[in-house]
Amino acid sequence: MGLLVTYGALALFFALVVLILQRSYVADRDFSDFTVAGRSFGGFFQAMAFFNTYQPGTVFLGAFGFIVGSGVVGLGVSTLLAPVVMYLMAARVWTWGATHDLKTQPDLMALRYRSRGIRVVAALIGVLGLFPWMVLGMQSLGAVFHALSLGYLGFTAAVVLGVVVMSVRQVWTIRMGMRGIVISDVFQGAVAYLAGSALMIGLIAWLFATGASLDALPAEKLALPDLGTDQPLLFFSLTLLPLLCSLCWPDLFIRLYTGSGIEAVKRSSAYCAPLALVFVTSLGFLALLASTRPDVLASPETAWFTLNRAAGGVPLLAFAGVVVFAASMGNIDATVQSMGAQIANDVVAPYRALSERGLVRVSQGAMAAITGISALIACLPLPSLFSIALFAFQVMVQIAVPLYLGIFSRLGSAAGALAGMVAGIVTVALLQGLYPVGIPWAYGLTSGFVGLVVNLAIYLAAALWLPNDRAERARLDALFATASPASRLPEAMPVAETA
Repeated sequence: MGLLVTYGALALFFALVVLILQRSYVADRDFSDFTVAGRSFGGFFQAMAFFNTYQPGTVFLGAFGFIVGSGVVGLGVSTLLAPVVMYLMAARVWTWGATHDLKTQPDLMALRYRSRGIRVVAALIGVLGLFPWMVLGMQSLGAVFHALSLGYLGFTAAVVLGVVVMSVRQVWTIRMGMRGIVISDVFQGAVAYLAGSALMIGLIAWLFATGASLDALPAEKLALPDLGTDQPLLFFSLTLLPLLCSLCWPDLFIRLYTGSGIEAVKRSSAYCAPLALVFVTSLGFLALLASTRPDVLASPETAWFTLNRAAGGVPLLAFAGVVVFAASMGNIDATVQSMGAQIANDVVAPYRALSERGLVRVSQGAMAAITGISALIACLPLPSLFSIALFAFQVMVQIAVPLYLGIFSRLGSAAGALAGMVAGIVTVALLQGLYPVGIPWAYGLTSGFVGLVVNLAIYLAAALWLPNDRAERARLDALFATASPASRLPEAMPVAETA
């Protein structure tokens, strides 16, 4: 009977998602329609889509478990500022996208720096940074099916089952592209983040009613690393990197381009801010409060399920599983679509001319391959969910230097941007295996932060010693003028990419 409740809840949710997708199906006219859904969605649709990127299903498992085990050092406060970054970037990014028919983040990088090399490298970094999240999403689904099997399925079998279910879901993602993803994000987001926030607030009230109190926590769980510890900058690094990464994720960038206008993007930021405040603070406070329970503390990575079953038995466990399932599905959908779009648009197309239909087919083929490969890897024994997520941040943040400085200033050249990103990735590759979380000799800074320092130094040195010539400065002046408040959307400027 218990399995009927738990797996029945997952089946009902999945059926509703498929029904929504079937009823909203619209054939894509071209690759742009497939990739950015014709730039047609309003603020609320975008807000739910953005949140599915900011808060994947693993926040209920890896992030929640990390706070349970480590205390306040694991609080994701940077997420609260991410909508602000999106708001500040909205006008320039969306205007350049609409003016020049940009579809991906590497598209924008190639436009800003007039370089095919940057386009390809940024795309490869995007795929490398997103792939761990695909695996992470598949593992999160496995954790859901394992917990909701009530002991009948081993973890590997549960991962396989989750992978099969998600592979079926990818049929609609591959078929409908971004339009289907954004539409389904509204329903999935409502379940994962609106209902999920209500669930967490209810659990906090239940814990207080059963006598839980933060006074019972050891003092070290409520303290941040300071100058007297071995890694005083660890919390600073773990907070700043996600903030800098907030607009580096390619799937989030593509979702920004689905907005119907600048105001839609800004409105979505306004919707995201209060939702993020409620969701993130509820998650962190609940995890800290739950860590006072021995049954929760015994297994931090399954703490979410342990807590919900203790509070409400099998029915609440089923609902908690659906919440994680909803968040995981939304994130996996956008991740695989973004990776497929980048491979077609930014890795293959710069070297081989493809028709609109050809671009769609290459993207769909890449999406199918990525789903299959990540599914196979997810079935293998892997490190903790938090470690995988942290590695993805170290890689992806290397885009931040040329992205933010390229959008907010005319400073920097193609040579500096390309060399800086490559040097940053090499630094991460050398350090991450040795120091998975913090680097002791760098006072707790992570490998990604050290890579970012190297990246920035090279970018600024190149800007100083290899400045742009007069023609390039004139091109950048014209490009930035298109996003000024007084400008209108002109005809797209032809931009020839250098090697």
